[in-house]
Amino acid sequence: MIRIAYVDTSAFVKRFVQESRSDEMDAFAAEGSHRLAVSSLTVTEFRSVMKRRLRMHTVTREFLNTAVQQFLHEIAADALRFHAIEAATFNLAAELIDSLASPLATLDALHLASAKACGATLMVSADKQLIKASRESGLKVLDLAQA
Repeated sequence: MIRIAYVDTSAFVKRFVQESRSDEMDAFAAEGSHRLAVSSLTVTEFRSVMKRRLRMHTVTREFLNTAVQQFLHEIAADALRFHAIEAATFNLAAELIDSLASPLATLDALHLASAKACGATLMVSADKQLIKASRESGLKVLDLAQA
């Protein structure tokens, strides 16, 4: 049985940009114990994060283009499990917002709903609120938030 780990954008960026706990993300991805999953939201947020880093002059345009192309290639090559967010995922996100005690921002709810929809048993995140809500919803968590 293949175990699936949904990787939200806060953690996924660590594969491309060296920041706190990037080494842990790289090690987890390399160990191969789980198939990494992302959603269409991750693709959009990844571009936004990389573009913000370009504006902040922490990455070059060439680096941004290479990172985005590599990410898209991994999806196209089926190296990452891809969850396209559809109406059912939005409905599940709304249900999670209503049912969990942990407050969920809209995009975090969509990440959590995507994880559930693609059969993930593990959430990989550096977002403290999403980590808390993921645990509450019954997922295991690889917590990459700064200590």
